[in-house]
Amino acid sequence: MKKNKISITTPLLAATVVLLIVANLLLGVVLMRQSRNSMRSLIRARMLDISNTAADMIDGDTYETLTADDVDTPEYQQTLKVLRSFLDNIELEYIYGVRQEGDKFVFTIDPDDDPAVFGEEIETTEAMLNAAKGKADVDNVPYSDRWGRFYSSYSPIFNSKGEVVGMVAVDFSAEWYESRIKKQLTAVVLVCSASTILGILMAVILSARIRRRFTELYDEMNSLAHDFEDLNKLIESDEEKIRPETDAEDTASGKRKKRDEIAELGRQIRMLQTEMRQYITYVRSQAYTDSMTGVGSKASYLKKVRKLNQLIEENKADFAVAVFDLNGLKHVNDNFGHETGDKFIIGAAMAIKGVFGISNVYRIGGDEFIAVLEKSSAEDIKKKFKSLDRIIYDLNLAKAYPVEMAIAMGFEVYSPGKDTDYQQVFKRADEAMYSCKCRYYERLERGSY
Repeated sequence: MKKNKISITTPLLAATVVLLIVANLLLGVVLMRQSRNSMRSLIRARMLDISNTAADMIDGDTYETLTADDVDTPEYQQTLKVLRSFLDNIELEYIYGVRQEGDKFVFTIDPDDDPAVFGEEIETTEAMLNAAKGKADVDNVPYSDRWGRFYSSYSPIFNSKGEVVGMVAVDFSAEWYESRIKKQLTAVVLVCSASTILGILMAVILSARIRRRFTELYDEMNSLAHDFEDLNKLIESDEEKIRPETDAEDTASGKRKKRDEIAELGRQIRMLQTEMRQYITYVRSQAYTDSMTGVGSKASYLKKVRKLNQLIEENKADFAVAVFDLNGLKHVNDNFGHETGDKFIIGAAMAIKGVFGISNVYRIGGDEFIAVLEKSSAEDIKKKFKSLDRIIYDLNLAKAYPVEMAIAMGFEVYSPGKDTDYQQVFKRADEAMYSCKCRYYERLERGSY
């Protein structure tokens, strides 16, 4: 009888342990995949935000014309300064410019202490090809070159026409990338291992209790051996009472353990995701606002262009485009310094957004601004131009700047049936602005001003 009593609980203990191990293994696999995917998504989002922000801060029209001979020019140094600020202030390995030449990609501007040679060919990846088509992307697998082994994100640089003229590449060490994911997976493994060990300990404790109860039962059976038939009835009766109760305790304990662990890990992941979303939202808001003037950035402008093109395709477009360019900014920079030139730009921006509304104005270059107004006629724009002229007149009368401010202006209204995309409207407005600028300099030469 003793031998039978011990063997009765052994299969139960073994089955319980096996079930706990299988359940925790399945749970561990699910949590590891979820944690790995969540962490990978967060890291990819961080990489893209860095490269997107850097690309939005670079003037595409300037970048398009840079060559290896332009190293000492202000335009080259300004772009280099933008990239170096990211390299100095953010945890990344390398950041540099890339340009497509034919069917290959080459380095352009590299702020690193050991920079790549301008025009040196770079290994092509799928993410790089996607960025060349206008869509920012991140490498799914690492690649190796003479600098090391990396995952990289690539963000396109657009010129004022919305064309891709290059891209910003940001390298992150593959070891850093994989260690972040490994660290998260290690935490999950430790949690699941602890859960498995605890579950086994609980199963052993519960099995010991069951064994003690079976021992007590079988002791009673020995004392009642004279009535074997009644003893069998008593055993069946007691087993019905004991086993369901034991199963209920084990099930409830197991569910409670699993539920608590999942809830705690889920809470941590949600907290991390919430913090990253807040950071991403902040970075994106910064990317869509020009830091110097407070008007919309080039990234915001290109987003608006895409929206207008969609409205044109849907035959719902009704807008006008006004183009502005400061006259004489180079003279101000050369004779009074770039700080005064910046104030000149800021003053022009304040005047333009004061008339056209800050939500409608975008800075697309050093001293180039564009206002996009929906449901506005030619007469509406002409009135606003007169208002802007009055503001500039008052500024010049008050001698707000060392030289008189003059802004070349031009506009055009979208014509349904004639214009098939935004670029056609912009081109006419830009030509009108350029004509205004030419007239200004002609008058200046004749001494009319």
